[in-house]
Amino acid sequence: MGESEEEEKAGGAAERTLGGLGGVSGISGMAPNVRRGRCPATGDAGYVQGVDMRNLRRLQSLRTAQGLLLGLALLTSVGCDEPPPGPIGVVRAVEISLPNSTLRPGRTMIATARPLDADGDLVELPVVWRSLSPALLEVLPAGELRALAPGVGIVEATAGGVTGRVEVPLVNPAAALIRTPNDTLRLTLPGAPAILQAAAFDAAGEEIVGAQIVWSTEAARIAQVNASGQVVPVAIGVTTLTASLDAQQSSRIARVSVVENTAAPAINEVSIPTLTPGVPFTLRGVRFGATPSANTVMVDGLVATVTAASATELTAVLSTSGVPCLATRNVAVQVTTASGIGATTTRLQVAPQRMLAVGEALLLTNASAATCNEIADGTGRYLIALQHGGRALGAGPISVTLEGRAGVAPIVALAASHTTISRRVSATLSAHERVLAASADAVRSARTQSGLRRDAPSLQLPPVNGIVQLRVPNLESPNLCNEFSTIGARTVYEGARVAILEDTSALRAGVPTLAGAMDDYYVDLGQEFDAVLWPLAQRFGDPLVMDGRLDANDKVVLVATPKLNDVFDGEILGAVVTCDLYARAQFASSNVGEVMYLQVPTSTAAGMGAGTRDRWRYEIRATIAHELKHIVSFAGRVVRSQPLEEPWLEEATARHAEELFARARLGFSPTGNTGYGALDCEVRALAGAPDCSDAPRSMLPHFEGLWDFLASPSSLSPLGPTAPGDVSYYGSGWSLTRWALDHAGQAEEVVLQNLTASGQSGIANLEARTGRTWDDILGRWALALMAESRNIVASDSTLRIPSWNLANVFGGLCVSVGSCGGATGTARFTRAQALRFVLVNESSFSLSINELVPGGFSAIEVGPGDAGSRRLLRLRGAAGGSVPPTARLAILRIE
Repeated sequence: MGESEEEEKAGGAAERTLGGLGGVSGISGMAPNVRRGRCPATGDAGYVQGVDMRNLRRLQSLRTAQGLLLGLALLTSVGCDEPPPGPIGVVRAVEISLPNSTLRPGRTMIATARPLDADGDLVELPVVWRSLSPALLEVLPAGELRALAPGVGIVEATAGGVTGRVEVPLVNPAAALIRTPNDTLRLTLPGAPAILQAAAFDAAGEEIVGAQIVWSTEAARIAQVNASGQVVPVAIGVTTLTASLDAQQSSRIARVSVVENTAAPAINEVSIPTLTPGVPFTLRGVRFGATPSANTVMVDGLVATVTAASATELTAVLSTSGVPCLATRNVAVQVTTASGIGATTTRLQVAPQRMLAVGEALLLTNASAATCNEIADGTGRYLIALQHGGRALGAGPISVTLEGRAGVAPIVALAASHTTISRRVSATLSAHERVLAASADAVRSARTQSGLRRDAPSLQLPPVNGIVQLRVPNLESPNLCNEFSTIGARTVYEGARVAILEDTSALRAGVPTLAGAMDDYYVDLGQEFDAVLWPLAQRFGDPLVMDGRLDANDKVVLVATPKLNDVFDGEILGAVVTCDLYARAQFASSNVGEVMYLQVPTSTAAGMGAGTRDRWRYEIRATIAHELKHIVSFAGRVVRSQPLEEPWLEEATARHAEELFARARLGFSPTGNTGYGALDCEVRALAGAPDCSDAPRSMLPHFEGLWDFLASPSSLSPLGPTAPGDVSYYGSGWSLTRWALDHAGQAEEVVLQNLTASGQSGIANLEARTGRTWDDILGRWALALMAESRNIVASDSTLRIPSWNLANVFGGLCVSVGSCGGATGTARFTRAQALRFVLVNESSFSLSINELVPGGFSAIEVGPGDAGSRRLLRLRGAAGGSVPPTARLAILRIE
């Protein structure tokens, strides 16, 4: 047999073999029974079941039986790990392209489908389209997609037995307006449900197709409504039905009345003119049920208990529990018997009635009292402080909603929110706060040991120009009482109650220090300490109360060292630590005396530039007053084995030491309603005004911190920081204690000494000094700040801050250093009025506060309602839940 015959036989055999396995037509392609499908393992479309198409191509070059048999082995080695591409010209995939990533319901777009072979080339075949979500997306034969409703549409395109699929997000824009019919929806009892209609529109005024509007009812006891808008009448009365979408709402009144029935009961008289929960009433009429159980009595949809019955008279009472907070108004009272429903109109009063004269205040100091109230004269203008009465920041924030209604209008939610104000972090105070905390921790640690010990040498002051070794604690370390640097310190000044020592280091970071060039400044500072600062400190107590147990030198030692310039990026001007009140056997960094560490200037240049001696003098004097008060407090409590004061009140009272110093140097009165004029030199001194060259920086920090608090009083607190870097409480805590001092009924000096020496701490200390509860203090302080901000003089003197005219102070600061005077890029004093109010002039409102922190409050001003109206105030918890137990209200009528 010739070679050609052998090849032909081998080829025929191979063809028959291959045909039995799936079929190969002349090696050039696939037989009709070779199937394409989806890989069982991977789900990939376009592979040939039983035949690897890559190996099939290799067969095209084989011409011998042996080659064909080898090819057979290749053909049968198919797997699903890597889907075979298939032959050229056969569809392997259908690629669908969309002109946009989303489609708005009501609009169309054209999709394109490309059948592709194994090499990615287009195969000219017809495409069949279909939608797998026809309720959401319609797909036309030419690939036109039409969105019908929001959701996710699924499109398939099929060609050559292969299908491609794509998901299309069907997205509506946010609603800008909802329209509902203006007329009242009228329903009857008995009667059929009604279907509500509403339409939503985007910002361009185009209707939103398939808008998923949700309906709700104000009073399900009158009429119930499901999410799709089906309304079912329940009882005779009036309710408000609200359509909501995104942040938009629209409301419609629904009125349910009774169908006349001559066999039904008839009410001729109600025994009392105004029904009140808990007070029995009598209905007189005809065709009542003869027994209590034969009658159902409802008042505004609320079920009353029938206690006695006859055919002509019923006695009933509304329960005092479970009754919603409702405005006083005319309502329906109905009687239902087996014969039908009879009704009449009466008056219902649920909320306690509050009548305030102009200038009069009402403090609701528990959650129960604050929950539901009605101001009898709704035509007035009112300031409302909504407070969190928690006694510590650890109580956590609360969420609360205050709703208001004037007259009988339905409650309509408004888009009222607090503006978020960016707060500049004061690194100086934040660093000071950390030092105070570490120092307090050391005291608590010392109490677990053996108490005060005298087994280590105390600080021995050398004479003027003499040098002594001192230890400067590492203020950046939590273990500052045992980590320190040693310096040589020269005595520059020794007075009656103070010694000032200067670090003798000649270099700092390779740059010469001002050691030896500051003597005149230190002498002036020492003389001012003896003449002014020492007497002021004694208003809090004795800074040297421990002196006999320490260095017994009868002096406070001020240590000026560049070591303080190098900690916390130079943000601490001065510091005291409790470690110095203990022996070194307990705390290694102790100098065993009343020691204060001060930063030093770095430049001999003239003027108020950064680091100059004049700028240092401007800033350091009130700092010494502040730190000296800490010595009084720390030493007094340590020697009496009392716990240290809570940080917020310790810092607040140290700010009062600065205020006392400002009074002494700037000459303003403690009860003189001081305005911006007292701060003018303090502000202008920084600009180098020659007539203000000796004015210290002393009150600006107070009003900077208070400004920050008043910009966001619901999220900040006088009780401490509510976020990392928040030091606003240095200002708000000072303001709170300033109010307490102004209204304590005792001399300021007596209250300050008692605050320092009482042994009590925090709010309990403040309560004991003022004779008022925390809820009363917080409410009155909040109203006083609000009245001061509005320049209103309340008739109740406790709603004033007699020491400071806050409106004048902040107005002046806005002009002098803020935006009112043309300054740009300022973080503070950007408006004449510091306190951020929520202004409500609508007859009805709903104000939600998502996070109200302990000690914080929301300041609300409510405008007058219509003549003769009342104003209901209803407090709710988050999502309509119960009112948080620490929620409080304080109300002041101003017009």
